[in-house]
Amino acid sequence: MSEDLLRVMNVQTFYKIIQDVGSGYGTYIIGLSLALEDGRLFSLVNIPADVAEAIKTYNDGEVPPRRQSIFSFLMNHEEFKELIGKTLKRIVIDELDTNNGLYTASVEFESEGLNLTIKMIPSHAVYLGIISGKPIYVTKKLADMEDQNQDSGDHDDEDDDEGENE
Repeated sequence: MSEDLLRVMNVQTFYKIIQDVGSGYGTYIIGLSLALEDGRLFSLVNIPADVAEAIKTYNDGEVPPRRQSIFSFLMNHEEFKELIGKTLKRIVIDELDTNNGLYTASVEFESEGLNLTIKMIPSHAVYLGIISGKPIYVTKKLADMEDQNQDSGDHDDEDDDEGENE
């Protein structure tokens, strides 16, 4: 395994309300906190609520709601998880577009000698890793960049079309 990758050991959802003191208006931020093997946390913010809720339900061992999103439905069906697990090799959160603050993940598939890597929204890729039991990584470079941003107080919370900072 390449030493420039840090394995994700745990994924937790988080919900935060950020309120403007002057106006009283606030916004709700939904994110994923990825615990890395070196003890650091790597955060993905502004993720879709249905992805966060499916991951939270899975982590908490809860029964999915009667009205399920596609994410909670797929997470609770063994046939789907087995099918994805047969070809999914690993997930690597490996890119940051500094112009818009969006991360990208590479999802690597391998089947019968054919290797395929597709770029995905990181929260969706993390979801696939969780339900299939496949490893999830973050590049050390991105983890280091997040540390620098936290130290300087600079955070990228911009959205893309899917509502993520990825």
